[in-house]
Amino acid sequence: MSGEAPRRLRILMINHEFPPLGGGGGIVTYHLGREFVRRGHEVTLITSGFDRLPRFELVEGVRVHRLPALRRSRDVAKVYEMLSFVLSGSIWALRNVDKLKPDVVQVFFGIPSGPIAYLLKRVAGVPYVVFLGGRDVPRPNPDPPHYKYLYALLRPAIRAIWREAGAVVACSRGLKELALETDPTVDIRVIPDGIDLSRFRAPRRPIDPDPVRVLSIGRLIPRKGFHRLIAALPTVRRKAHKRFVLEIVGDGPMMGDLRRQAEELGVSDIVRFSGTVPYERLHERYESAHIFTLCSSAEGMPLVVLEAMATGLPVVASKVQGIEELVSDGVSGFLIDDPSDVEAIAEKLAELIDDGELRLRIGEEALRAVEKYDWSNIAERYLRIYKVVASKK
Repeated sequence: MSGEAPRRLRILMINHEFPPLGGGGGIVTYHLGREFVRRGHEVTLITSGFDRLPRFELVEGVRVHRLPALRRSRDVAKVYEMLSFVLSGSIWALRNVDKLKPDVVQVFFGIPSGPIAYLLKRVAGVPYVVFLGGRDVPRPNPDPPHYKYLYALLRPAIRAIWREAGAVVACSRGLKELALETDPTVDIRVIPDGIDLSRFRAPRRPIDPDPVRVLSIGRLIPRKGFHRLIAALPTVRRKAHKRFVLEIVGDGPMMGDLRRQAEELGVSDIVRFSGTVPYERLHERYESAHIFTLCSSAEGMPLVVLEAMATGLPVVASKVQGIEELVSDGVSGFLIDDPSDVEAIAEKLAELIDDGELRLRIGEEALRAVEKYDWSNIAERYLRIYKVVASKK
């Protein structure tokens, strides 16, 4: 039945990850939920339970329900853990849909969250919107490699979830193009991820710090390329004339391997592994740095790059989808054509380490480039979609 959507929307969000679990997708969920509540909407989130996190809490006005999901790690979810979330999420949603009466469901990642919304649509007629964030979109040569079998198995379900959705949103143009290879019939919109400009601010940085601090942030998994970054350090050390250190923030299954690699290459004295830093304190790591780098082989739209740019850091990063839409090569940072080219990574890092004026100039351009990504603007774009989708309920 068509008609005007209610002024105050009841929004159910579904994401298997939410801070402190996971990476960028959970941060997107946090910020959108907060912005929706600020605009007077009613927001409920179902997500994975973990360790001693409360089963229910109010986070910035969002009602957060953490469901049993067999989750064992803060950083990475295994396939069986995601499947357990689908099961517990489906049961919870069916039991509570009559009480919640959601106008729209926002799914973060078509897989694993999509099946829950698909079921609600079929059973209760609740429309949903799908956010595509990265690994939920089938791709050639995935990381980890065994995902190619999962993609082959799940492709029909992925298509069905997208086609049944009221709207499908990709966080970057590159991800949209990749998704269209799976189903060219789906109308996919692009809304980038955002940045909290009130939290991430650019400090006044010296032109000649000692040492120059290089920062990289992410989950310690192969796709993020920390092994390539560490492999580049001996060359950076030979090329750069000024002292520098590298701080790696994040945790994950590669921590032990990366520590051993740094030892074997003789660079452990200039590499600091800081582990997981709470999101509310992450801005401190950016503010104390002078250069940011990310050597990923694939991304959706990495929030860490936006956050680095918002704090005025020059960026050295891989030229992959999502990143190349944020960083203008030679203007707001440097892009590496081949993520595995450690010599190219080393060359650009050494150039920025030695040239303080270049660092500051590129950092200023980066700061200007992120102004349009404020979460307030991003949330409004989603709400416009919700109102259209809900009106067709």
